[in-house]
Amino acid sequence: MSILATPTRKEREFQAREELILTHARRLLLEKGFQAWNMDQLAEAVEYSKGTLYQHFTSKEDLVLAVATDALRMRADLFEKAAQFKGLSRERCRAIGFACCEFAFNHPDYFHVEMMLKSASFWEKASEARRQAHAFQAARTWRVLNNIVVQAMALGDIPGGRVTPEQATFALVSVTVGSHVMTQEPMLRVQAGITDPMSSVRLNQDLVCDGLGWKPLLHEHDYASTDKSIVKELFPSALAWLPSE
Repeated sequence: MSILATPTRKEREFQAREELILTHARRLLLEKGFQAWNMDQLAEAVEYSKGTLYQHFTSKEDLVLAVATDALRMRADLFEKAAQFKGLSRERCRAIGFACCEFAFNHPDYFHVEMMLKSASFWEKASEARRQAHAFQAARTWRVLNNIVVQAMALGDIPGGRVTPEQATFALVSVTVGSHVMTQEPMLRVQAGITDPMSSVRLNQDLVCDGLGWKPLLHEHDYASTDKSIVKELFPSALAWLPSE
């Protein structure tokens, strides 16, 4: 049986310093966005030289990708927690929707940052190791939802022959990410009459599920009771963003 080596003092200090850098970078990103701060300001905030920052991260883009990957890891953790919900396949998908909104509530700027990460000019400036780490966490979120879709098709909850599991998963991911991004735009919210962004995101998810023919359809089941169970069993903190009854 293999025994994990205990990190040396130097390794522990390196990790602690990296966590400090990430914490301050996350704060600057939230306060100023990507463009309005630089590595000199970050070095001043953490009280290390800029050269020390580059011992951890190859570029500003590499650093921001690390911040986003850490958030994405939290999102994947929430998805895996939600997948443990005991219920019908669509109820389990609904629990994933809760996890996504729980994450968005606590990380409101994540999806805008994620859109920026996809640009070639940004992505290519990040190290290969950081790109792989981000891809790994993204794959975790995809896999959780895709597994539920595969099971739903095997059970006949989603009619077969219309789309593949991957196409159905892609549709749900696309409408979710797009909805989170768009509900953060004040003008679009006014034009669409959106007063509760999280409810709008979850409604869009339901519309896609109904479009896939995922049984039971929205009008065929007491999903309000399902929601109460999800909150009680998995996400009691969701009461902070759920509309009051």
